[in-house]
Amino acid sequence: MVIPCTNINQRFLCAFSFFRTYRTIILLISFFVGSNPFAFSEDLQPGSVAELQKALEEGGIAVETKPPVLSLTGYLDTSYTYNFISAHSGANRAMTAQVPTRMESDSIAGGGWNLNQLYLVAEKPMSELNEWQAGFRTDLMIGQDAASMGMPDNITGLGTVNNSGLVFNTGSFLLAQAFAQFRVPVGNGLDIKMGKFMSPFAFELMERPANLNFSYGLIFSNLIPEILVGIEAIYPLSSAFELTLGITDGGFNTSRGGYPFFGFVNNEPFSSLFIASLKYETPKKNALLTSSLLFGPDGANPPGFGFYPDFPGTGVFRESPFNRSAPFFLGDIYGAWIPQITKDRLLLAIEYTGGFYNGGISLPNDPFIQPASSDWFGASFWMKYQLTAFLSIAFRQDWIQASNNEILYQHVGRTDIWSSTLTFRFDLWENLMMRAEGRMDWGKDVVGVILEPLGLPGVPVSNGPAFFAAIEVAYLFW
Repeated sequence: MVIPCTNINQRFLCAFSFFRTYRTIILLISFFVGSNPFAFSEDLQPGSVAELQKALEEGGIAVETKPPVLSLTGYLDTSYTYNFISAHSGANRAMTAQVPTRMESDSIAGGGWNLNQLYLVAEKPMSELNEWQAGFRTDLMIGQDAASMGMPDNITGLGTVNNSGLVFNTGSFLLAQAFAQFRVPVGNGLDIKMGKFMSPFAFELMERPANLNFSYGLIFSNLIPEILVGIEAIYPLSSAFELTLGITDGGFNTSRGGYPFFGFVNNEPFSSLFIASLKYETPKKNALLTSSLLFGPDGANPPGFGFYPDFPGTGVFRESPFNRSAPFFLGDIYGAWIPQITKDRLLLAIEYTGGFYNGGISLPNDPFIQPASSDWFGASFWMKYQLTAFLSIAFRQDWIQASNNEILYQHVGRTDIWSSTLTFRFDLWENLMMRAEGRMDWGKDVVGVILEPLGLPGVPVSNGPAFFAAIEVAYLFW
C-alpha cells in the first residue's frame, strides 16, 4: 500500500515501496545508459524524455507537474476485531462490559466484522509556488469510526450527549474536514485555512492506515482534539521551522458544541480557543519535533468534565452540563526520528501531553456548590522496524492519568491507565495492506459496565488486563 511520503509519519509507512523504487531506478538507468551511451547528452530527443517520464511514473516515481484542478482520493479500511470481554445477551444491555478509554469503535464487546472507514478526499490542492492562489479540501468519513468520532453530531446521536452503545452502524457519516485555503505571497508564503480542519495536536491521525498501529492510542482517544472549526494561518519561518496560529470555536470535534447546546461555554459570544504550534524538521527530513498549545480563556466544551464524586466525565467528543467559563489549557509535544544508520528501517517516536481546567466545574444552578478544577497527563512511545519489503512490526506504549472531576469518559475519580500494543504489517500489493494486532490495557478501573460511571460504589469494575485482537485490511485508491 503506497502512502504519500509527505512527512516523517508517512515517509516510514511507505518505506517498503522504496525498495521497489530503488530497484526500478537502477533498471531504468541501466537500460537507458546501456542502450544509448548519449542518452543523457544535450541531444536527448523529446520522445526519449516522454518515454523516460512514463517509465518513471510506472515505477512509482512521481514527476512533478502542476497540481490537478480537482483530485479525488481515499481508502477503504475494514477489520475483524475481538475484545475479550463479554457482550450482553438478550435485554440485559446494561451489563455489557466496556473499556471506555479506548476509542468506542475499538471497545465493542465480543467479536465481529467492521467497516471502520470509507474515507474520501476531494481537493483542489495548491502548488508549491509562492504566489496568489486558492484551493479547498473536503474529507468525508463513512463507517463505524465516524460514529465514534462524530458524537454528538452523527445522526443517530442527536438528542443525547451519551452514546447508547447501539449506534456503531456502517452508514454513519462524519465530515472530518471542509476548509477553503489560500496563499498570500508575503515572505516565504502565508497559507490561511478557514472552515473545519484537523488540529496540529497528536502524533496519531484520524486515518487508521496512516498510523503505526491499527487501534487508536490512549492520548488520541481521550486527551486531544481531532477536529477544530475556525481559522488558522501557517507560515514557514525557514526550510526547517513552520509556525501555525489559529482561533477556533470553544469546543473539540464539533462546531459550537453540537446538540443539545448546553450553552454554558461554547455558545457564548466571545468563547474561543487559541492555537499556537511550532514544527521543526531536520534538513535531511529524517526527524521532526512539534510543540502545540491551546488556550481557552473562557473554557471549552467538549471536552466534557465530570463532577467528583458523583458524575463522570464525558470525554473529548461530548459536552458536559458541569463545564463553566474558566481558563482551559492544553499542551502537546511529539517527536519522531528515523536513524540514518538503520537505512530508513527504524522509526522512533514519543509524545507527551497535559492540561488543566481551573475552577470551571460545578453543579448547574446550585449556588452552594463551589467550582472545582481538573488536570490530566499522558505519554506515549512508538517503535517500528521494517523487517523486509513485505513485513514490518510496530510497538506502542501508552499511559494516561486524570484527576478528580474527570476528563475521561465514564470515569469518576483519579485514574492511571496503561496500554501496550503490538502490530504486524503486511504490504501485500502496491495499494493493499493487512495488519494483525494484539493489545492489552490495564490500570485503575479500566474495565466497567456500559453507561455506568466507573468509580462509583456498587458499580462493577476491573483493573484488567483487558485484551484486544484485530485483523485489518486497507486499500488505498486515487
